Amino acid sequence: MSVNFLFAQKDEKFTIQDAKDHCAALPLEKRARVSVTRFNVTTSTPDDAKNSQNAAANNTLKAISGLIGKGGDAPKADKIPPMLGDNLATGLTNALHQVNCYRVLESLDNNKDLTKEIDAGDNKYARKNATPKAGKQLGAQIVVTGEVTEYSEGSKGKNIMGVGTSKKVIKMGFTLKMINPETRDLIVSKEFRVQTESGHSVSVMGFYSSSDKDPAVAAVMDDGILQAVQYLVKWRDSLNITADGKFAGNGNSDGTNDIEVDLNNANYTSYNEFSNIIASMKCYKSMEKTLSGGVGTYTVTYANGNHSKFVDELSKKMGSKYEITTDDGVKIEVKVK
Repeated sequence: MSVNFLFAQKDEKFTIQDAKDHCAALPLEKRARVSVTRFNVTTSTPDDAKNSQNAAANNTLKAISGLIGKGGDAPKADKIPPMLGDNLATGLTNALHQVNCYRVLESLDNNKDLTKEIDAGDNKYARKNATPKAGKQLGAQIVVTGEVTEYSEGSKGKNIMGVGTSKKVIKMGFTLKMINPETRDLIVSKEFRVQTESGHSVSVMGFYSSSDKDPAVAAVMDDGILQAVQYLVKWRDSLNITADGKFAGNGNSDGTNDIEVDLNNANYTSYNEFSNIIASMKCYKSMEKTLSGGVGTYTVTYANGNHSKFVDELSKKMGSKYEITTDDGVKIEVKVK
């Protein structure tokens, strides 16, 4: 399914299955690594003069409407759900993981849950070959952030011969950004506005549980997340992901790329010998290196930007004394035989 078809059909509602079909053949290692880091709710900031004026005007209109219609006190000011931002971040992370167009990483805010397990490997009671190892976590190539800039609640209904019905209506606006964390370049910035009502059916995508929540809030969040996913899936094809799964936007300004190479079972002699092997490669530009605990670590800057060619040349250069054991597109692990 082409991306043009996916987003040109205005009469057909976008579904998560559309996105799954679009990215179905994309292997994990060739997806851009993305992390949804936060969703702020800035519309309720008390020192924001513009938001305060809008809120005051909105509540004045509510008061007039209430007094003319039935008298009495003005309705209370709109109350923004306290977990709105956190739930939007969680829901968008969940949705992006479902569509298989990106390699979704856990937010650093929740990373302590993972590092506890890694740190447990140092415990004397832990089985060393059955615990996660430090130094293998990936970084996000794209950071996604959100700002809820607009939120209001209202109602609409009909009154026929004294009998009325009304539905709760919620409007929400938010800005979504995709940022290259290495260069701080703003890749995408998009504003979304969503309106739903309590009678709106909440989709079964599972973004947000409404079992004990306001169904109108659940609906507006669900629709907002769906629109955001549609947009991010559309942008996936414009991110210039290279054949080896790297995000071209993470390259250096001079057109070079960086790769980490780890040499296991190393001593001082093999550490220096392997350093000379890397330096003799045609694409080699520079490196930083350290030796600690029998592991030599080389951060290599190379030209041409083709990871596969780098690995092929390294493999030929190092001969039979060394063996490549891991190549995940981000780090190469080699051991001394």
